[in-house]
Order: sequence, then C-alpha cells, then structure tokens
Amino acid sequence: MSSLRNAVKRVTHKERAQPQSRAHLGILEKKKDYRGRAQDYHRKEARIKAIQEKVAMRNPDEFYFGMKNAQVLDGKHRKTLEAKQKEFEADVGLDTVRIMKTQDLGYVRMQKQRDAKKVERLQSSLHFLADNSESKKRKHTIFVESRQVAENFNVAEHFDTLPELAGRTFNRPRKQTVQEIALRASGSGSEVGE
Repeated sequence: MSSLRNAVKRVTHKERAQPQSRAHLGILEKKKDYRGRAQDYHRKEARIKAIQEKVAMRNPDEFYFGMKNAQVLDGKHRKTLEAKQKEFEADVGLDTVRIMKTQDLGYVRMQKQRDAKKVERLQSSLHFLADNSESKKRKHTIFVESRQVAENFNVAEHFDTLPELAGRTFNRPRKQTVQEIALRASGSGSEVGE
C-alpha cells in the first residue's frame, strides 16, 4: 500500500511571491537566487585571492620572451609593431609577403615614372610662355663691327623673328615657324567648319 501512496499526485509547494504592498521594492529573492549570488561572489573572491598570492610570490627577476614583444600603452598591454608584423608574416607566409612588397615597389616605381612624364609634359608646354620675371633677366651678347651698326641693330631682323617675340631670351620662333603654326591652325579650323 505504501507504493500506492507514492503514486498519488501531490500538490507542489511553491515559494511565495512578493506581497502586493511591497511590489515597489522589486522581486522577492528566493533561496536559489541567493545561492547563485553567493557562489558568484565567492568565485570572484577566490580568483582575486589567487591573483594576490601570485603577485606576492612573484620573482622580480622573472622573464618571459613575450615581454620583448609587448609594451604598455595607457595602462594596457599591447604587442609592438614588430611583433604584429612577424605574426602577420607567419599567418600569411613569407612568399606572399615578398610578393606584396615587390608589388608595392612596382607600384611606387610606376607612380614615379608617371609623375616624371607628367612634369616633362607640363614643362614642354610651358616653354612658349613668356618669362617676365626681373630676377631671371638673361643677356645675349652679339658682336658687331662698329658702334654705328650697334646703334642701328634690329634684334627681330637679326634673329628672323617677329618684333613682339624679339624680347624673349629662351624661345624665339622664326617667322617661317610662326607662319607654319598659323597655317596649321587655320587649316584645321577650316576642316572643322566644313
């Protein structure tokens, strides 16, 4: 008969809830809540105690190779740049790192050549501009037979150029060159007009 008594369904006894009048204080802590909180507290306490013991027993001459690859910045331990680079090389592989470096060098060389060509192109287009700066006044000495010829000397006639371009010292195109440029410009303009 005792086994039959155990088979009968019994009422489950639950812990009581927080009374309505004390609901403003929050939920009522049950024993399982207290036990979890206490275990957590004691676990943290034990960890702190273990760390304190480790610090107390520390050897001041202690050395680890990790200390060479780390530094303290703003109170936090961080790897040095060299250590990060070595780790990256180990992850990626030496061959890949070599290829990346040669690609970088190739890119830099290509950019350098591109910039040099650009500078050259700009300088070649600048040679027709007049340089009127007083600091760069140049002299072109021409020797003639007498003072009388020197007084009547015509620069434009001597260099076979237009009088407007005679003052230039760096680029004096001849009349024939100026006419060819003018013909080319007018010829291309007439083709566009048709």
